[in-house]
Amino acid sequence: MGYCKECGHQLTDEHQFCPECGHPVERKAASSERAQSQRYVEPASPSVEEGRESVKPPNKKTKVIAVSVIAAAAILGGAYYGIDKTMMAPKAVSEKFIASIKGNDVDKVKQYVNDGQIQLEANDEQTKSFITYLHENPDVMKSISEGLAADSRALEAGIPSEDHSSYAKLEQDGKKWGIFDHYTVQVNPVYAKAQSTEDATAVYIDGQKAGTVSSDSSKKIGPFLPGTHTVKGEVQNDYGKVENEQEIEAANGEDVNVEFDWSDHAVYVSSDYDDATLYVNGKDTKTEIGDIDYLGPLPMDGSVKVYAKRKFDSGEKKTEEVSIKKGLEDIALNFDEENTAEASASSKEEGADDQDSKADSGVSTTEVSSFIEQYMYATISSINSGDFSIAEPYIDSNGPKYKEQKDYTAYLIKKGITEDLLSFNVNRVTKIDDSMYKVYTSEEYDISYGDGSVKYKKFNSIHKVKELSDGSLGVYQLISSTEVK
Repeated sequence: MGYCKECGHQLTDEHQFCPECGHPVERKAASSERAQSQRYVEPASPSVEEGRESVKPPNKKTKVIAVSVIAAAAILGGAYYGIDKTMMAPKAVSEKFIASIKGNDVDKVKQYVNDGQIQLEANDEQTKSFITYLHENPDVMKSISEGLAADSRALEAGIPSEDHSSYAKLEQDGKKWGIFDHYTVQVNPVYAKAQSTEDATAVYIDGQKAGTVSSDSSKKIGPFLPGTHTVKGEVQNDYGKVENEQEIEAANGEDVNVEFDWSDHAVYVSSDYDDATLYVNGKDTKTEIGDIDYLGPLPMDGSVKVYAKRKFDSGEKKTEEVSIKKGLEDIALNFDEENTAEASASSKEEGADDQDSKADSGVSTTEVSSFIEQYMYATISSINSGDFSIAEPYIDSNGPKYKEQKDYTAYLIKKGITEDLLSFNVNRVTKIDDSMYKVYTSEEYDISYGDGSVKYKKFNSIHKVKELSDGSLGVYQLISSTEVK
């Protein structure tokens, strides 16, 4: 309801034109109010809005992201499967290990070995020796290859392997990167039993220090890989650093016996005057020549030089200096003829008696050598026959050798041990006084034990022999024997 703005006539809602003046009726305000009322709508609840958003059609960007995620998952899954089957699987590990050995790839073989070991860490030298050993022993290579193949099949099937090689095996060892099963090749290591004739002998295997051994017992050293290895013993003493190097072949399942015999690094020392004093590299040893059986172990490279000093009536004299080099076994530190003549003047006054003494001395030396050889073979015969009485006449019953030899013979008989003397040499005979001699010998034996095993042994010995005057057997008897280490 309203009024015409032109003439003021009252209008109804149905009028489009004023019935009085015919002017069009203006309805803007009313339309505006209705439009406003129509636009006002009560706000929708959050759940309704979310519902409306969820049914919005996806845009192109969203589709691209979804496809990318699915593709990435597929690629990663394929990569996992590929890595697992081609790099990490038991078969892949065993085959690549064998291929590395056949290809002489030291770095890769070392990596495989150290990855599977908790006992040792192989270096390049050990690894090279191991690879060479396998190439030179195709039966061992075949055993490892077939054993690892059997292990890989068992691991993939989830059953225990019954065909392990005695040299190496394949085992699961946790996870790699926390994702893949980790498989390692475990090579069975070997050990050595080392012993030395010198205390504090440092032992090195392929340049790596493996331990220290003493003279009173053997020591287990290692572990290291099967193969041919360089084993070095090293002794540090007042004469310098002395080295003894040898090669060993270490097979699987057995300890290797390593013996460091330093007799080749020692020299026998003598002089025409036992009361002369020994000097080494210019230093007084405070020891008389007569109290020294041998000197060593020594570096045999000429770095050690020795001489002797003695006081004569005419003053103190010294012998020529001798450099000790490889191959030198005996050193005679004798004073020159002038000094010897001055010191021996009183004895030379006897004239012909002196000549007879020299002749007797020469004969006695030959006889002493013959006697000690007879004693040695009589001793072997008494041991192998179980009858000490065969050797008994050759030994002074009042000397330390008698009981020692008797007890030793009884012990060997009880244990069923026999000895075969392979070689025997008298290296030198020194006359101590009118009736006493020192005899330096070397012997080689094969010693047979009760369990059937046979071991080769080599000894250097010093025997003290006295000359008898009662005409008994050989006119000599053995007083004592000392093994030179």
